[in-house]
Amino acid sequence: MKFPTVLRRFSPWQQILAAGSIFAYLLQPTTSSATTGSQSVGNGNISLARRSSPQLKRWAPQLMAGADNFNPDLKVLPQREYIPLPSPPDRVAPSPGANSGLVEGVNVKPATVGAPFAILEGLQSNIQNNRNNSGQVNQTLESTAILRLNNGDRLLFTTGYNTYEQIGTKTVNNIPLGINWESKINSLKIRPGVGIDILNGAITPNFNLKVDYPLTTGLTVSADLQEGAYKFNAKTIENQISALRYGPSIFWQVDKDTSLFSSLHLGSYSDNNQEQQLFSRIERKFGEFSVAGNLFTWNYKNPTDKGYFAPPDFVVYTGEVAWEGSVIRDVLNCRISASLGGQNVNATSSDAGGYQSKCTVKLSPNFEADLGYSFSNVKSTVPVISNANSQSILGQIRVKF
Repeated sequence: MKFPTVLRRFSPWQQILAAGSIFAYLLQPTTSSATTGSQSVGNGNISLARRSSPQLKRWAPQLMAGADNFNPDLKVLPQREYIPLPSPPDRVAPSPGANSGLVEGVNVKPATVGAPFAILEGLQSNIQNNRNNSGQVNQTLESTAILRLNNGDRLLFTTGYNTYEQIGTKTVNNIPLGINWESKINSLKIRPGVGIDILNGAITPNFNLKVDYPLTTGLTVSADLQEGAYKFNAKTIENQISALRYGPSIFWQVDKDTSLFSSLHLGSYSDNNQEQQLFSRIERKFGEFSVAGNLFTWNYKNPTDKGYFAPPDFVVYTGEVAWEGSVIRDVLNCRISASLGGQNVNATSSDAGGYQSKCTVKLSPNFEADLGYSFSNVKSTVPVISNANSQSILGQIRVKF
């Protein structure tokens, strides 16, 4: 019996528990020490706990948006949160007289005269070029300004210029405008956001929400929600397709070298279509090397002629080997990986795999830049073609003030 056929007999949560239990059992060492891990879902990018710079980190504001972005080969790029949200600062209150620093018996700092409401904490620019052999080219250039408020919360203002090209369709120009607010209530982290997309002059609103809650050390549950234009390609934008996508995820740092991530997301489209996405990844590190297993299933209720990939039954499973280490100490860090497995779409099976490379250069404690390239043959086009492949060039610049 083929592996994808067996999977279809189980519910999404049964698949999550089965995959996670099997991999965790196989990789569990005899001794373990729990460590805190981090996870984020954005623009199809899932980040697992990795070595990262404590000063400058990445931030991805959107959920996955198609087969390309939910391709397990693209998940390994360590998309870190941009800057860790600190604990709320010590309370600042004016002195009742001689600036004694005591208010009703509670120690507080004296008021800072003329303290600004917000300060510019950092800037982040993202550059991405995605193309496949069916003539689809999506180019993204977006920048985010990060402001820290005097109560410790953050505001993030994003804008940019994106283009979507496709054979037989007019090129779409997109100017996104958005604002996100990040706050923390005890252990609960929340990040709501609203914005608009200007698509060839037409304005489409959008909103998103993400919450994270650590159940215990190393175990975090999250929930995501996003509604807006489905910017999968030029045809979906031309057909004015929008989508509401939502679902939970869990990140478990089993021990300092083993992590498990699983997510379930559902979608409801403006053309009355519905989707279900399930992704699970288990990773084990061995010094600078790592091995991982990825499992992805994707199902749509109805076929469509609106331009987006809507498989009734799609399964991808891959194994991955990677190396990450310092090329020039404290200046240049690189990662390379390769994956191989299988995929089944519309009752047709084929090999699945790809490779990826990414380097991060740190020119100063306040400046980092990334450059990466990835290739994958995971199917994602309409109609499905036998020799599917996609390529992505990704860049990011992060500046902290």
